[in-house]
Amino acid sequence: MMNLSLEEAQALLLEKIKYIPKYEEKLLQEANGCILGEDIYAPINNPPFDRSPLDGYAFAAKSSEGASKETPVQLKVIGEVCAGDYFEGMVGVGEAVRIMTGAPIPKGCDCVLRQEDTDYGEEAVAIYKALKAFDNYCFTGEDIKEGTMLLQKGEKLNAITLGILSSMGIQKVKVAMKPKMLLICTGDELVEAGSSLLPGKIYNSNGMMMSILGKTLGMEILWQKHVGDTAEAVAEAIKAYINEADLIVTTGGVSVGKKDIMHDVIKLLDGERLFWRLAIQPGTPVLGSIIYDKLMISLSGNPFAALVNFELLVRPVCSVLLGDKEILNKHVTGQMVSEFKKMSKKRRFIRAMYEDGKVYLNHQNHASGALYTMSLCNCLIDIPAGTESLKIDDKVKVILLRDCM
Repeated sequence: MMNLSLEEAQALLLEKIKYIPKYEEKLLQEANGCILGEDIYAPINNPPFDRSPLDGYAFAAKSSEGASKETPVQLKVIGEVCAGDYFEGMVGVGEAVRIMTGAPIPKGCDCVLRQEDTDYGEEAVAIYKALKAFDNYCFTGEDIKEGTMLLQKGEKLNAITLGILSSMGIQKVKVAMKPKMLLICTGDELVEAGSSLLPGKIYNSNGMMMSILGKTLGMEILWQKHVGDTAEAVAEAIKAYINEADLIVTTGGVSVGKKDIMHDVIKLLDGERLFWRLAIQPGTPVLGSIIYDKLMISLSGNPFAALVNFELLVRPVCSVLLGDKEILNKHVTGQMVSEFKKMSKKRRFIRAMYEDGKVYLNHQNHASGALYTMSLCNCLIDIPAGTESLKIDDKVKVILLRDCM
């Protein structure tokens, strides 16, 4: 069987997603980054009354006819109103009310003169400028009119949209619950941080890396520890969480060695294998399957290869589960300012640094098991199969990694 292309595998995974979003109510202060689960219409006008945009004096425009610095007009000051208060009376011609920014404009007034164009009078005020009706006047509903659709179902909430909802007096909002990712790292060689590192053992970096990536996308992580290299142990771990999980991600056990047990896991759980091995490097032996109607994506155990598999396959699946296209990586074209002299027989992804259209190789270690050099990078170069080498000034396809930028 020929290795699938990356695009074929992506399409197959997205086609097989069976997920019905679940919703919950959250307080606004807890809803940042959540996906809205309903259309929201404005329950009130904002502002809810005609108000002043500045500190000054409110009056009827006809009261200011002929006013100038040379020929000021005197008005009787019959009161004062600050933001949060209101003036109960009616303001007649020849009268004014001292008013502060945000305060309701009193009845009988149709304009506001800024205090800098007056003598700041308290019982009577000299005004030095004539106004027209509705000069310096904020109308009821000028920002938002009652009944306006504010936000649509599926929008991602942020500081601005949550501020808008708060301005409407809304306290809680219906949002999509976070889909749950079951994360299992296989390998007898793995130990968790804090344990003694015995001969032949390595610390589990994939668990930490994948769980943080999943959480950053917006997924809830069910488990991130490792399981020994037996199909039975992995199958039991999956069965323990399968009812909660919306997506299963595993690392390791996907190649052709004695301890590559994920194929047997699928059989033990009566699963369906969708694909195995892609025409890419690193991460060729990635495995896609269906377990109890849930997608399982089994990544390479090598840290950089696992990262490549995650970015190319898991991230698009999470985007659909979350209903959030913003988490997808951006694809751009860049210009090489470094050389990559190796032949790429397969379609190859190498780590690099992208800045202002230029692509740099800050290191020479491109091994699939090496993770440290990724800390110097923010993108992947997508090298077509059969490329002899990359030369300075070559144009290349680049995948900008959102969580490394």
